[in-house]
Amino acid sequence: MGLPDATNPYRPGAGIAPPVLAGRDAILERFEELTATVRATAEGQRPWVVTGARGVGKTVLLLELLQRAHDAGWTCARIEAGPPDSLAESLTRALYIPLRQAVGRSRAPRGGDERLRRVLGIFSALRLSLDTGGRLSFGVDVEPPDLSGDLGTDLQELLQALGEWARAEDTPVLLTIDELDSATPEDLRALNRSLHLLGQEDLPVPVQVVGAGQSNLPATLARSARYAERLWEFHEIGALDDVAAAVALTAPAAHLGVAWEDGAVARAVEASWGVPFFLQSIGRFAWQLRRGGTIRRADAETAVELAFADARGLYLARWELLTGAQRSFVSALARLGDEAAVAEVAAELGRRPAGLGRVRADLVARGVVETAGRGRVRFPLPGFAAWVVERDA
Repeated sequence: MGLPDATNPYRPGAGIAPPVLAGRDAILERFEELTATVRATAEGQRPWVVTGARGVGKTVLLLELLQRAHDAGWTCARIEAGPPDSLAESLTRALYIPLRQAVGRSRAPRGGDERLRRVLGIFSALRLSLDTGGRLSFGVDVEPPDLSGDLGTDLQELLQALGEWARAEDTPVLLTIDELDSATPEDLRALNRSLHLLGQEDLPVPVQVVGAGQSNLPATLARSARYAERLWEFHEIGALDDVAAAVALTAPAAHLGVAWEDGAVARAVEASWGVPFFLQSIGRFAWQLRRGGTIRRADAETAVELAFADARGLYLARWELLTGAQRSFVSALARLGDEAAVAEVAAELGRRPAGLGRVRADLVARGVVETAGRGRVRFPLPGFAAWVVERDA
């Protein structure tokens, strides 16, 4: 199908950066403002949470923020929440290499910088308290202090010490936490408490935290701490609008001398619903199908079919994780189309709408459905409803 796949600019996959990050200009500009403020004031700002359904590019966005901060001279660490590790275990693992690098860069002989030694001491104490492999070597002898035993307080002490060192070194810190909605309630309480305490300092240290998770994450954070809704700055991202989706398709091809016909773009955007994963998948197949330097409407039509066929594994993975009650809800919604009122789903099942509240909430939390206005739900992935109807036939 056309040129070898090595020339293909489209990259569908989990957390794989597309060649053009379209439709995220507003949040990237806001992040540039934030990093400039942190750099100018040497003070941390409110932590961020980026939310959205699976497939809209949250991980890709976090990676872009990390790259921009790294390019600006920040100290960066990337964390993924959820089992089997606790959030604190993931944090200490992620910070180990940056701290070792800090020791190597230290201008004081053998890590004699007292701020850095304090960070290393608290880090070592927390690492020991978590029993995640014992002491780690930094090439510097440090004496771990006694910790409080309260994870939120101990995390705050680590971040405070890290931030004081970062301020002295003029290297702000960015910590990103992906899949934050997968963290345990205990971990979320500890994180909220540590960031709450950190923000109450007279001179907040230049440590910026950006978390990401599904659309139910703000409510999950609020349940773990009553002040969470005021603690975090929330940013929701969704499917791309038609203009941004068209850019995501056409710009990578144009860079390589290939053009999309208007009809081909329109078909791909319509079928993908603007979901970045499906845009990249359709683009990948359309690139393989093209003849010469143009992707035509017929190429896009076939690419849509191939992309949906290729997504069967994704659909099946979501289905297999559902309980019997959840599958019944999903099947009823699929028979009604991609979107319907909860009352219509209930009527399809011969149930009362109130009796479906818990099932609906669990499906939203899993990212299988999303709210679509008052009393309505929809599937966030194109093609899923048709796959469910076909499976049930």
